[in-house]
Amino acid sequence: MRKAGNNHTIDVVFVLTLACLFAASILMVLMLGANIYGNIQETSEAQFSEKVSLSYIKTKVHNNDIAGGVRTGEFGGVSALYLDSEIDGETFSTIIYSYNGWLKELFASKEDALEEDSWLLPELGMPLIEMNHVLRFHFLKPNLLSVEYTDVCGSGGQMFINLRSESDGGL
Repeated sequence: MRKAGNNHTIDVVFVLTLACLFAASILMVLMLGANIYGNIQETSEAQFSEKVSLSYIKTKVHNNDIAGGVRTGEFGGVSALYLDSEIDGETFSTIIYSYNGWLKELFASKEDALEEDSWLLPELGMPLIEMNHVLRFHFLKPNLLSVEYTDVCGSGGQMFINLRSESDGGL
């Protein structure tokens, strides 16, 4: 009779071991799935901010595409895009730049924007979109604006914007 009792105990231990292994494998799959979901979420948010910020810049440039109205330069030590517009006979500049993880915009008179020792500081700009990219603006041709973006890992890309006002009447 002892043999029958030992077999029953071994059967119970074997079933419990299988149940524990099954529960552990389910837990590992759930943890792996949660980790993958978190990575996908991070990537999706980064791509969203990149696409929205570039789309915003492109739209602002096209809306301010007048002869001599788009220029590049530095603002507070960072690369900036200056969009000039005239309101009631006075010229104003919209300054777009990336600063401390944000795409920022600052609206000021053109005189203040051009002064080297102006009271304007990058911290004063309105934060628009949180982003982990550094932007650099420069012209490749008088009618071709390049917007380069680089993230903290060194990856990034480049966007080109054609200025119709600076071309010879072509589309």
